[in-house]
Amino acid sequence: MAERNALQERVLVVEDEPNIREIINFNLENWGFEVIQATDGETALAMAEEYSPDLILLDLMLPKMDGIEVCRRLKSGFWTSRIPVIMLTAKKEIKDKVRGMEVGADDYITKPFSREELEARVKMVLSRTRSQRERNPLTSLPGQIAVQGYVEKLLAESEPFALLYLDLDNFKGFNDYYGHARGDEVIKLLADVVVNVVTHEGSRGDYVSHIGGDDFTVVCAPGPAKAISDSIIADFEGRVTSLFAPEDLARGYFVTVDRQGRTSKQPCKIHVTIAAVPNDKKQYSSYVAMVDVATELKKYGKTKEGSVVVFDRRRT
Repeated sequence: MAERNALQERVLVVEDEPNIREIINFNLENWGFEVIQATDGETALAMAEEYSPDLILLDLMLPKMDGIEVCRRLKSGFWTSRIPVIMLTAKKEIKDKVRGMEVGADDYITKPFSREELEARVKMVLSRTRSQRERNPLTSLPGQIAVQGYVEKLLAESEPFALLYLDLDNFKGFNDYYGHARGDEVIKLLADVVVNVVTHEGSRGDYVSHIGGDDFTVVCAPGPAKAISDSIIADFEGRVTSLFAPEDLARGYFVTVDRQGRTSKQPCKIHVTIAAVPNDKKQYSSYVAMVDVATELKKYGKTKEGSVVVFDRRRT
């Protein structure tokens, strides 16, 4: 694939009318995008694979191969299926818009269109796509990149907040014994618990993310951080027992076998360790520094029995 400026988003414009193509190109470049162009469907398919654009503006009426077929092939290709497509059409009939959506188009613009509409739709689709790419596929929660950007924004604005970093104890044994599908149920349960607690006990602007595996973060106001943490633990522990087999619960443990054939008894419990790092006194200047502290706090928390919340007490 062709090299690109990592800081600049690339748009492929597929339009056979020179005047319209140049108008679109001019505006996109003024808005800060890198623009590449194709005048027919076959060229567009080749350029999509070679240049991997962030967005394709695709005219419906093209020579040799129409936009519907181009979109269908893009969305069925391994490398191109995730590239968002905005269809450009001079036709106003609803059936043409429906056909575009049926083959995977993400949006459409009817010609003639205004500069303002073009800008709004391009930025909306790109924003939506970025958000989807940054979300964890299991829980649909924002991931590492998203929460880091959010925290850095709060730090730049000198907003007081607390970063809660969560992970599970005794999860690996459960996952190995019951299988990954049941393990995923535990992860989804924790996600549901965290979102519900933050929704009902947090405030506007609180942020939940799924870093990966059994690691989650919550960004919230410093004041309710302890109450939110306690509620997450209580709710999760009250619900997770339903994911153990009844016979294991009755016995109080399940038995795992390691690679050397050694057996061990695992309690029918999964605990939550929460590392709470407040920035109410502007103690930190970066997300990375806060995560480093949270990592140390988690190590300490895991030396304790059961679920635990460990607060960073430094103030300067």
